[in-house]
Amino acid sequence: MSTLVDSDELKLALRRRKITSDGHKHPVNRAHHDQPTFGERLADRLSSGMGSWTFLFAQTIFMALWVLLNTYGLFVAHWDIYPFILLNLVLSLQATYAGPIVLLAGNRQSAKDRLTLEHAATEAEVGGAAVSRILDEIRENTRLTLEILEDLEKK
Repeated sequence: MSTLVDSDELKLALRRRKITSDGHKHPVNRAHHDQPTFGERLADRLSSGMGSWTFLFAQTIFMALWVLLNTYGLFVAHWDIYPFILLNLVLSLQATYAGPIVLLAGNRQSAKDRLTLEHAATEAEVGGAAVSRILDEIRENTRLTLEILEDLEKK
């Protein structure tokens, strides 16, 4: 009977753990999303933006417009001469900040992966203990069944 109670308590604990007021149900996701610093939130947002198709299309349109307008500007109004030095500077500045932002987001994802592995190990230990208890109960039930069978065969 104690195994049944332990099982019910385990189910309730798992349900309580899954039900939260926010959308991050898994404990690792809650820890990852509820405790970031301002810089981590900013890096996550910027890296997800820079890693999107929207950004890629916008960057492509920007580059094409820049080249077209400056090619036209070679003959009419010069603001960025042919090898597009200003464009080169803008892209260099973008790359200067994009690298560290992506690394910050990658480090944060690595920390989340570590938390996930630690959580999985803890859950595996809990599950292993539950399986061991169940196997002990099965062994005890088998022993009792064999004793009853022996008693019945003696009669």
